Amino acid sequence: MGRKVDAFCFVVGLLAVAGVLVMAFAVVVPVQVTVDEAYLGRLTLAGPGNGTPASLAYNLSLMVTVHNCNWAMSVRRTAPLDFELRFAGRPFTRFRLAGAADSDRIRRSTMATDSFSVAGEVALGRHGAAEFARERASGVFELELIVAGEFKYQAHFHSHSLRVICPLTLSISTPTLPAPFAGVKCT
Repeated sequence: MGRKVDAFCFVVGLLAVAGVLVMAFAVVVPVQVTVDEAYLGRLTLAGPGNGTPASLAYNLSLMVTVHNCNWAMSVRRTAPLDFELRFAGRPFTRFRLAGAADSDRIRRSTMATDSFSVAGEVALGRHGAAEFARERASGVFELELIVAGEFKYQAHFHSHSLRVICPLTLSISTPTLPAPFAGVKCT
């Protein structure tokens, strides 16, 4: 009788381990993106008047982190990571943080982190200029960072698309007095 119980316990234990491994590789926890640091050095309105559309001059630095929350599988990037910044629902800059396919695997213990700065000018339009005036009066600017890309999980044959929106609430920072920023988890 003791051997039958031992054999039964061994088979149950083996099935439990197999079930955990199947679930670890079958269930995919999506890659998560966070903005850990953001500094808005300049966001000003330039050129309104004389029939010329208002344009937005900006200087922004961000630190974006990509997290792999899967404990058993690594992840590879299969397409570029594209970023778009928006003000008042309108895109004002697009850029590519990382090139095409990436041979680096993102494991749970490591994170892909990149810092970047963007600067430039973009036409706002009447609605955008009015929103800018309202936000400048409050001293707080509402921006959105949209991150898009594709990832392939180690045990899967197809790529998974990623498109997240990171709401950024920023005040103007100076080199001597950086504005406080709480990290943002993108959804």
